[in-house]
Amino acid sequence: MSRRLPGAPWFGLGAWLAPILFFAIGPVAVLLLRSLGAPGSLTLSTLALEAGALGNTLAISLAASVFALGLGGPLSLLLFRTGLPFRHVFVALFTLPSAIPPFIWGMGWLSLASPRAGYLNRLLGQSTFDIYGPGGIAFVMGLSGLPLVLLAGGAALQRVDPALEEAARLCGASPFRALLATTLPLALPSLLSGAVMVFLMTSSAFGVPYLLGVSASPPTRFLTTRIYELVLLGGEENLARAGGLSAALLLLTPLALWATWALGRSGRVRLNAGKGFSSRPIPLARARLPLTVAVGVLCALLVLLPLGAVLLTSVQRSFGAELTWGSLTLMHWSGVLLEPRTLWATGRSLLLATAAGLLVCALGLTSAVLRRHFRRFGAAVEALAVWPYAVPGTVLAIALLVSFSRDLRFILFDRIAFVLVLSHTPWLLLIAYAAKHLALGARNSAEALAQVDSSLAEAARVSGAGPVRAFVDAPLPLLRPALAAAFLLTFLACATEITMSVLLVPAGSEVLGTLLFELQSYADPSAAAVLACAFVALVTLGQALLSLVRQRSVGAP
Repeated sequence: MSRRLPGAPWFGLGAWLAPILFFAIGPVAVLLLRSLGAPGSLTLSTLALEAGALGNTLAISLAASVFALGLGGPLSLLLFRTGLPFRHVFVALFTLPSAIPPFIWGMGWLSLASPRAGYLNRLLGQSTFDIYGPGGIAFVMGLSGLPLVLLAGGAALQRVDPALEEAARLCGASPFRALLATTLPLALPSLLSGAVMVFLMTSSAFGVPYLLGVSASPPTRFLTTRIYELVLLGGEENLARAGGLSAALLLLTPLALWATWALGRSGRVRLNAGKGFSSRPIPLARARLPLTVAVGVLCALLVLLPLGAVLLTSVQRSFGAELTWGSLTLMHWSGVLLEPRTLWATGRSLLLATAAGLLVCALGLTSAVLRRHFRRFGAAVEALAVWPYAVPGTVLAIALLVSFSRDLRFILFDRIAFVLVLSHTPWLLLIAYAAKHLALGARNSAEALAQVDSSLAEAARVSGAGPVRAFVDAPLPLLRPALAAAFLLTFLACATEITMSVLLVPAGSEVLGTLLFELQSYADPSAAAVLACAFVALVTLGQALLSLVRQRSVGAP
């Protein structure tokens, strides 16, 4: 029987910890340290100069979270606690905004509600709707964050013991009065927790505030767009100020996460051991048809209409021209998708997304194994793996720019020299992708590994296999569905990512996200709409594959 090397687990911990600290945790720490000492960085005078951007960020993020809460709360009650027809279809459609980048929803609503050229304004009269400005940003971001509230509320509603409602009914309350008096207060903390996550998502957004804020009259300044402007200006002082604003944006993350944790803790609903139940749907009686029609119309207006507008824009000769059958053409589809620039960007995006997915799976699986082996340090290992996911993409990108703006030289034994060159290379974007989404691999691997009996690996060890061979032969095959799901989620997120790509991609190395951003912001909205449709098709295909992987993992013995 092979013997385990005494220091092997500690060597594995060090090998995993080194890249995490150097590429994910260290750059953010460097950014925070530099923001406290460099001229023009995080000071009261800097925050005073950028008070408009800070105030707009807080106000718009709050408005988006209120919109998502006001819409997601009633929808979660209707879709998860009543007998509403087609509710599974409605749930799938209302959660679609979480899978498609918010920038594409912004493009759709810009096609619909642009003051002069929007389809709705052409139909109802010029300037009837104006999607530009703070209200438009809050609306689009609230719609993109709606699934966070809807799913959080639905999960909480399904965990509440129906005996509470039955007790209220025995006291004479109507079904809806019993729902509002017993179930809703228990689900409210989860709904509020989802709204906090919408606030955090909106405050760290870049694409939608840039698309709908920079071109507004007057322009709507936002922290992330202001950081982008300072990076474009260049210079040590502007980069230091961008780092200071990034640090200020980063401070919102622990506050939001603490609020989410506190709300989740206060609203946690536990099941009694050995007790199972299923909630009985509330009958809608005469309100069944009107509510079904209302939810269907709302779904069509908020989800299907903007996607249809993007598709329509992609087949127009030029956005803003008179809409007739003669103005519809497929020339943009052939011109954009077959253009060498698009093909190169597609190849880079797919290559970077694939590499990031593999790194996330490998590092995530390693963190799960280390967490299981070093039980005393398990919480610390999990925190290091998950923490970068909570860092806004803008902050992580600026941290990497600041930390690796110069070449790093390492000398070993006064003879061997290594030079690490990451600035202005696609490698920096790959690091950002892998660090940002490491939590997907860590969480999926940890949950799957927790369900695998350790006796499988022990039996392989008894049969003479070494630690690595025992892990590969016994637990690893059972972890493949979870790793496949983590890979697909990471691949989709990286292939359609815009914020970090715009900040980190060097000139001449475009990816799909930067190409979409450039076409929509500076060049041709119709050509950008073609790429947006390709993004939606890619996300739809990825979600279908992800659903297939999950079904197979559930049905596997």
